[in-house]
This record gives sequence, C-alpha cells and structure tokens, in this order.
Amino acid sequence: MKKIFLFLTILFLSIATINAQNAAMDIAKKVASAYGIDNYKNAKAITFTFNVKRDTSITSRSWNWNIADNIVTMTTPKESVTYKRDTIQSTAIKSVDQKFINDQYWLIFPFHLIWDSGSTLTLKEAQISPISKKEQTMLTVQYNNKDGYTPGDAYDLYLDNKYMITEWSYRKGGAEKPSLSTTWQDMAKMKGLNIVTNHQTADGKFSIYFTGVTVK
Repeated sequence: MKKIFLFLTILFLSIATINAQNAAMDIAKKVASAYGIDNYKNAKAITFTFNVKRDTSITSRSWNWNIADNIVTMTTPKESVTYKRDTIQSTAIKSVDQKFINDQYWLIFPFHLIWDSGSTLTLKEAQISPISKKEQTMLTVQYNNKDGYTPGDAYDLYLDNKYMITEWSYRKGGAEKPSLSTTWQDMAKMKGLNIVTNHQTADGKFSIYFTGVTVK
C-alpha cells in the first residue's frame, strides 16, 4: 500500500511539474510573439549601437549583423572587427563574439525565450516588480548549460497583461539576489519587430540604451 501511495505521489508531482513547465512555455511564446518573433524570419540584417551609461560616463560599440550570412562587424573608436560566427577560432574573436552575444541579448531577448535550449522556465503570478513595485506576472529563465558564455545565469521578467516586459532582474549564476534590475522602455517598431531601446536602473545612474537601430 505504501509503495502504491509513493508511486501516486511521484506521479502527481511529475504531472504538476509538466503542467507548470507547459504553462511557462506558453507564456514565453506569447512574450516572443508580442515582440514580433514571427516577423524575424524576414530580417536580413540588423544594425545597432549598444551604449552603457554610468553616471556621466558613456561607452559604446556598434554592430552590423548580417543575419543571412551569419557575419558580424563590431566597430568601436579603437577598432573594427568582422568575423563569421560559425567559424570562430581565435581567442580574440571569441572575446568579440561574447560582447556581441551580450549586446544582442539586450536587443532581442524575448526571441531567445524560444530559441535557446538548455534553459528552464518558471512562472509565478502576483510578484512585486523591483522598480515600480507593481504586482505582475514573473517569468524566470534559468540557463542550465555549461557551454555558454554565462552558464547558470537567471533572468526574472515582469510582464504586463499584453505579455510585454516592463522590468527585469538579472541574477548572475542564479544567485538569490539580483545583480541588476532595469526597466524596459521606449519601444521602436521596425519591420514587424518590437525592439525596446532603453533600460534604466531605479536611480537612473546606470542605463543601457540603443541608438542607430535599423532592420533590413
């Protein structure tokens, strides 16, 4: 009898876990759709400048991303580097690609909810957002794979009733407390893609923002 009870308990827990995962994936798909993932297939190239503002100091790097040929060019005041993403060999190019991954994740993160493997999605209702202190749905993405540039990192996305991200928190290595929390604001619509161009901390002393964004 005890074995049957244990089996049923495990079965019910497994079903509950699967249902929770399916619910989280369903929300993730709605978020990606809200930002125009269905139109991404029409994009041939994206250009953008990634800017980081700390108090009065601003650093920038510009990208030309040939999506069709998987060729990326990074331009900074000090250098210009062009490489093909599927033939990366040198340590120097890997360092550039790491910057590219970081910057384009900020640009089109909602699409990575669907694209990325090796991650776990969880959903929690009625969570208090870190900046506006509003009660919102929270979708968490935890990266589990060890092969990426930032294994173990987690992102808490706070969503409105249209499945748009209003704020998010980044938790390095899956730490309990966020390393950074910012807004998601100033959305630009380009070729069917909804791209958020401004992310700020609560005190406004730190921000990540995009300029020169084009989609072809």
